[in-house]
Amino acid sequence: MNRNHAIITGCFLLAVVVTASISRLRPSADATQSSNTIPSHQPTTPAEEPARPRFTDVTEKSGIRFRHHNGAAGQFLLPELIGSGAAFLDFNNDNRIDLYMIQSGNSLLQTANPENPGPNSTNRLYRNDGGGTFTDVTEESHTGIGGYGIGCAAADYNNDGNVDLYITRIGPNVLLKNNGDGTFSDVSEAAGAAVDGFSTAAAFLDFDRDGILDLFVVNYVNWSASREPTCFDARGTRDYCGPSDYRAPSSDYLLRGSGSGVFEDVSRTSGVASAKGNGLGIICSDLNQDGWTDIYVANDQNPAILWINQKNGTFQNEAMIRGAALSGEGIAIAGMGTAASDLDNDGDPDLIITNIRDQPHLSLRNDGEFFEDVSHAWGFAGWAVPYTGFGIAIFDADHDGILEGFIANGAVNHLAEPFLQNHDYAMPNQYIRRDDNGRFYDATTTAGRALKSIAVSRSVLTADYDNDGDLDLLVTNNNAKPQLLSNQSPHQGAWTQIDLRPTSGSRVAIGAKVAITTTAATYHRDVRPHTGYLSSNDPRLHIGLGQSETIDRLTVTWQDRTTETWTKLPVNQRLILHQNQAPQYTMPTREKITQP
Repeated sequence: MNRNHAIITGCFLLAVVVTASISRLRPSADATQSSNTIPSHQPTTPAEEPARPRFTDVTEKSGIRFRHHNGAAGQFLLPELIGSGAAFLDFNNDNRIDLYMIQSGNSLLQTANPENPGPNSTNRLYRNDGGGTFTDVTEESHTGIGGYGIGCAAADYNNDGNVDLYITRIGPNVLLKNNGDGTFSDVSEAAGAAVDGFSTAAAFLDFDRDGILDLFVVNYVNWSASREPTCFDARGTRDYCGPSDYRAPSSDYLLRGSGSGVFEDVSRTSGVASAKGNGLGIICSDLNQDGWTDIYVANDQNPAILWINQKNGTFQNEAMIRGAALSGEGIAIAGMGTAASDLDNDGDPDLIITNIRDQPHLSLRNDGEFFEDVSHAWGFAGWAVPYTGFGIAIFDADHDGILEGFIANGAVNHLAEPFLQNHDYAMPNQYIRRDDNGRFYDATTTAGRALKSIAVSRSVLTADYDNDGDLDLLVTNNNAKPQLLSNQSPHQGAWTQIDLRPTSGSRVAIGAKVAITTTAATYHRDVRPHTGYLSSNDPRLHIGLGQSETIDRLTVTWQDRTTETWTKLPVNQRLILHQNQAPQYTMPTREKITQP
């Protein structure tokens, strides 16, 4: 396999930084057209399995009529590899989770003008009508943005009680303000949010704790079609180039919310512009548990960046000294998707970053100050190695209180042995569970036929779109249709869903923390919808509680660092918690859904 390698040298702890590579994706197979079984790369799963989680593909029945176009027309342009993402959000405040899909479009050489996107090449907004169905409301909502779209973030940036949308693209990004009447307005220029470049991930956060959301934008490469190099694989076949071939890493942007609906570019004054990389993934969370939001950026073929909040409007990149820049072997991995969750139950978020095939995904255990590479100890060095991972979701599918996950895979190099005939970039996705020792293993074959499809997948998002009390999945596929996977798992225990709403007027308390104590365990979560790859998830916290019959204690630490505690709360219900107000309870709607 002839992948493009870049070598970065350094002298931190005598580590030699060997960069991983990312090279290509091409027109792919629709996820729905293959019933091929997954090749037997995974190890034997534990002998005794409990009732198994099950997922059912309900894309067609749901009314989602979307197909991603990457615009590939034989020029092997780098952006064709990357997208695209999506967003789960409640844009009309009816307590049903809607869906916004990001479109890329026609060839970048044919359609460089965002005002002329070409047919079927705009983003689409799907309104959730209940009963498991969606309606395309793109035209009436004015959300059909053109241009070459990549990713999306959703949040109420102006604290008016309505969730807005931020779209990353090739060229100027777009901020869509939710007008509260079912329509959106493009306020990108007026709001100072039209970041211009090759943006990938974006995330809303409150880094200065003023109750107003800020915006972090990740950039990939300083790219133009005119500077495309020519690359080949080991067989001499033309292929896509990796990011290091462009020798044009990019710096990221930090935009500070002002409270007036206008952002101020503080990239330089905050220190964020001082580092460059090929950014694809982002996590905004209080990683060192000091009460201030930090920022982790996963870079492709460059060391990761860990911006530690200095509490004065500035950040310092402490990735190297905290052990988060490289793998334990000193490798700057092909960092793509990111997940943060408390996997060792010590109260702080650990990190998982997806990686290119032939290398394990990077798993970093957080001890509050430093990170340790536990990729081998947590099981990622076996079943993950044959695949290139992009999107990742860590969640509890069956409410047994144990976190499992899903990884969206898709090749970026020509595969010598394609998983799907005539499509040498398509790969199977993976559903992963944990054994009694806490190690992840591939449990895809146990989770239903819907997970055995093969495509060039990119993002995976979580949401309880049907409001039945468990988390469902959406998988985006490059140059193909998405998959909406309804969770039909037998519940192994109780659950709670927590909708946190701050006094600021915002719909979602981004950055707030929750600690739940039951007779069996303590669970730590924070509100962080912008995780995975290029996407925004259901912002409501969903926590499996195992055999617990009640929540003994629930403590919320709000963004302003004030805390509130409730005791003896019911399980198997939605808890709507307004800051400084009594909690509200709602049972699952259990809307009637016709399953295939």
